[in-house]
Amino acid sequence: MYNKEQEKDISSLEFDNDKTQRDYKFLVQKLKSIKEIINLLEKKFLQKEM
Repeated sequence: MYNKEQEKDISSLEFDNDKTQRDYKFLVQKLKSIKEIINLLEKKFLQKEM
């Protein structure tokens, strides 16, 4: 019985690891998107000042 519980824990950890990686990828994409938006806003603001 102990082996089955251990296998279940390992499976759970692997699933959590995959989920964590997906979450990080999603957050990185969001940050890149925010950075692009900020850059565009800065360019527009600078053009208006000229």
